[in-house]
Amino acid sequence: MSDFNPLEDKIAVVVKDFTLKKKGEGWFNKYSEPYIISMAIDQSGANNPAIDCNIQPYPKVKKDELVSFDGVGHLVYGPKNPGEFLVYSVTFMESDQDIRTAANTIEGIIKSEAIKIGAKALLVANPTYSTAVQLIGKIGSVVIDCMKKNKDDELFKRNGTLLRGTVPAYNIKETFPSENAFIKTNIAVMPLISANSIVDNSKKITLE
Repeated sequence: MSDFNPLEDKIAVVVKDFTLKKKGEGWFNKYSEPYIISMAIDQSGANNPAIDCNIQPYPKVKKDELVSFDGVGHLVYGPKNPGEFLVYSVTFMESDQDIRTAANTIEGIIKSEAIKIGAKALLVANPTYSTAVQLIGKIGSVVIDCMKKNKDDELFKRNGTLLRGTVPAYNIKETFPSENAFIKTNIAVMPLISANSIVDNSKKITLE
């Protein structure tokens, strides 16, 4: 995209679609109750310690069903300019309980674990993408372990690091296909000269 200015223009990272190839342990249920947990830290979130988090349920999904989205897709990050870097993770889980309660539970786990490992102090001391990778990895693992204790199943996890200094910047216009035994998905990086049509529905969790 020749007119994209990585110093000013915004990007969005989105899940374009996913297919539930195989269910978790709930074999006797016709439908699965998957949900997506995404977390992201950009340069601004490192300098002013915060994690962008988006938790969205997708109830009543059948095995081998392609779940696609109107518009740009499930928003992992943006629309924002990441600065020098963006680190993100996308985790697919399958709910064994009231799927509507998952978001509040997960936000609480993120906040408590961030305090436990001193995430704010680590970012203040070293506000780089390597610190962000470390923190998202640690917090994400704790979230998954806690949700497993609540009888939810981990289906798939994908991590990414996008840098302004690459060519093209932030790997714009690339789509990353990936799959395992449970999930097949496509994650895309969209360059945005004008982001007025995309609403940021993520929640910023300020680190204490």
